[in-house]
Amino acid sequence: ASTYFANYSTGQWAETGQDEEYYPSSLGKIPIMMAYYELAENSSSILDQKITYPDGNPDLNASQDIKPAEAILPGETYTVEQLIEYMIKYSDNNAAALLSSNVDQAALDNVYRDLQIPIDNNVTLANADFITPQQVVTLFRVLYNATYLTRDYSEQALRLMSESSFTEGLSAGVPSSTIVSQKLGLVGIQSGGVTTDHEMHDCGIIYAPNHPYLLCVMTRGSSSLSSMESTIADISSSVYKNVEAGD
Repeated sequence: ASTYFANYSTGQWAETGQDEEYYPSSLGKIPIMMAYYELAENSSSILDQKITYPDGNPDLNASQDIKPAEAILPGETYTVEQLIEYMIKYSDNNAAALLSSNVDQAALDNVYRDLQIPIDNNVTLANADFITPQQVVTLFRVLYNATYLTRDYSEQALRLMSESSFTEGLSAGVPSSTIVSQKLGLVGIQSGGVTTDHEMHDCGIIYAPNHPYLLCVMTRGSSSLSSMESTIADISSSVYKNVEAGD
């Protein structure tokens, strides 16, 4: 596991395994959301644009180890805003694919370039890892500080992530009353058609009562998914207790 931590009240930060690289998986859905919200700052009507999920499209959720609690339906039409909600709250891959194929590519490229987030469009099984926790947390930092999008859209993005249907990982390590704006990333690594390892990441902002802080945990291994979830939850719990104790 690699971690990145930053306490927004004190300015303290720490990281472990900072040079380790991972595959971002669904963490890549955040830039898509940000690209649409950036476009909406000039024309909010883009969020009302309607897109149909065609019948016969391959179900990109079928191979997910953790299926979306809710997902868009073939043949149905959704607004961009609705698709963003499915993509962020439920990590629906089909919604993400529709948004990705309809977004202004220049706007999406701008997000990656402006925030210096690496992107690799030629990922292979032998060379899938290319991003570090420190690079991922840039997305959360600019949303928390509202330094990339307007305050309204930054807060809207964080609100959607606080309504995530994934309640393990970071959320499982803090009191249930604590708001956590988070995004899960999960991918299976295959060899000979068999999944041998997983990468599970959970990054977000924890609104602890006295000290809101940012925590990103990225993991890779052959352990069970429940074990990886527990590892992230244990790290989250330890950080929460230390932050609240003022350590």
